[in-house]
Amino acid sequence: MLKEIHRCVDKYGAIQVLDDGAKRYLAFGNDHEQSCQIKASPHIPQHEYSRAIMMVLLFCKPQSVCVLGLGGGTSVMAFMNALPEGQVSAVELRPEVVKIAHHYFKLPKHENLVIHESDAKDFLINNKQSYDVLVADLYHHHGIDEFQLQTAFIDQCARSTSDGGWLVLNYWLDHEIPETLLSHLHDHFEQLFVCNSGGGNWIIYAGKIAADEDYLEKTRVKPLAKTLGFSLNYYLKRLKTLTLT
Repeated sequence: MLKEIHRCVDKYGAIQVLDDGAKRYLAFGNDHEQSCQIKASPHIPQHEYSRAIMMVLLFCKPQSVCVLGLGGGTSVMAFMNALPEGQVSAVELRPEVVKIAHHYFKLPKHENLVIHESDAKDFLINNKQSYDVLVADLYHHHGIDEFQLQTAFIDQCARSTSDGGWLVLNYWLDHEIPETLLSHLHDHFEQLFVCNSGGGNWIIYAGKIAADEDYLEKTRVKPLAKTLGFSLNYYLKRLKTLTLT
């Protein structure tokens, strides 16, 4: 039985933590689910789009990752688990969400994890560091943050992505990405893939250099799947090269 175990309200609205015994959920607004976690395995993403995001680790071997939008911290914990020697950062607008991720979702306080309590737009404008992987997962209870659909956002993300780095964008299927945005991505990045995760989201992967040549080889796919805790076959079948029409 699903129970509400925590509720608070900040200036952006209500935040709920729900629990059914085996799983825990973070919701914004009226049960608008943001994160899902199996309590026994907090580092294994449960949402299809969260699992698809992790496919970027087939294309490159990053030393640094930054996730825009913390939520319950499932993506952050998945990257920390897959990259034990890597530096992982997260940017979260709502301080209360950061507290909840630590207290209710087992997000560790670790020397290799840095959390910036900031608006993503302000963070990108002021950021001086470049990341090997930059993940944009900016949603609120009304849906996707419109900033993520702007060409200025792509410009700022490209500036914060290292020379050999990858940008990962989580979009909603109801949104058609304008040709101007796709053109902008092609201006900044050498290779683009898209994955329809099947759960209502589609994930764009944009690399400043081409993906590692062995990204589809079993010797690459199987060890990564074992580390992540789930099969990648479903997502590989949905992976396509993204080109301008």
